[in-house]
Amino acid sequence: MKKPFEYQSKPFPKLNLKALFLVWAYPQGSHRSQLMAETLGMPVEHVYFMRRQGYLSALLKYPMQSLKTPWVILRHRPSVVFVQNPPVFGALIVYLWGLLTGTRFIIDSHTDALLASWWEWSLPLHRFLSHRAITTLVTNEHLYKVVADWDVSAFILVDPPTTHAERIPVPLDGDFNVVLVSTASYDEPIEAVLTAAANLSEIQFHITGNFDNTPHHQGVKERAPSNVRFTGYVPDDEFYGLLDAADIVMSLTTEDHTIQSGASEALWLGKPVITSDWPVLRHYFSKGAMLVDNSAGSIQQAIETIRDNQPQFQADIMALQAQRRQEWWERANLLTGLILQNLKEC
Repeated sequence: MKKPFEYQSKPFPKLNLKALFLVWAYPQGSHRSQLMAETLGMPVEHVYFMRRQGYLSALLKYPMQSLKTPWVILRHRPSVVFVQNPPVFGALIVYLWGLLTGTRFIIDSHTDALLASWWEWSLPLHRFLSHRAITTLVTNEHLYKVVADWDVSAFILVDPPTTHAERIPVPLDGDFNVVLVSTASYDEPIEAVLTAAANLSEIQFHITGNFDNTPHHQGVKERAPSNVRFTGYVPDDEFYGLLDAADIVMSLTTEDHTIQSGASEALWLGKPVITSDWPVLRHYFSKGAMLVDNSAGSIQQAIETIRDNQPQFQADIMALQAQRRQEWWERANLLTGLILQNLKEC
């Protein structure tokens, strides 16, 4: 009989597997790397020189991060390095370090690394590195096919289950609260959310992310109705407390083939989810959730449907949580076995 998932938590230290998760980015935004590192049992290191984005800043920060990365790896002396992509240069430096030391690596490729037009030029380098990695992690079947077509190892592993035990209580005003998990990205239908909020004045909306001086949503805070609060970026313990206090968590995108981390975090907290109606999200959030077409009317209808049927949605999301948790640990165990077998063969 298979052991319950509780006995599989933090498997790497128990197997004497020394690993490191390396992220060439400021520690803010997506929590995937941090959660995966905590769940599997390895440290995570964020290597960054400046937070500014753009080609000119890249010319400054990437050389500096290239110099810093070997010292970070040397400090931990791992047998295997997980490295987030984008940017692909982090994986390149880890590969070059491995040529000198024998350290193996795994690429954790996000959707932008494989599908975004501004990273398309890097795909030949990505393919070269994936041929030399233990495997390339992706979050869904579409991305898996992109990588597998390179005749390399690809492995689907969605965001990990977690209790978010570090969260702190966050009191919210109002009888019903909706939290939109946002990073103020170009692919988020913020205007549609504001229109839906204006039609639901009895509901309180809380939108995360930094909307100050963002080119994609200029003036959005000034146009928001009075029942919308912009939280800005908040510490993780407060962020998870905010999700825990919500009645509904929304995580929306206008881009296909993207697993929404905000929706996954809501799932692990047992919160009904509203997310965008793309095939990958429709498959993963198969119960306890409403899928929308990103229009104001669809968002409003989804909120009202969950509010009016909250006990059923709550029961369904808890059932989905149990199902997805078991699936994740089965995948994690396969990945662990793949790593151990690779290290044994080296």
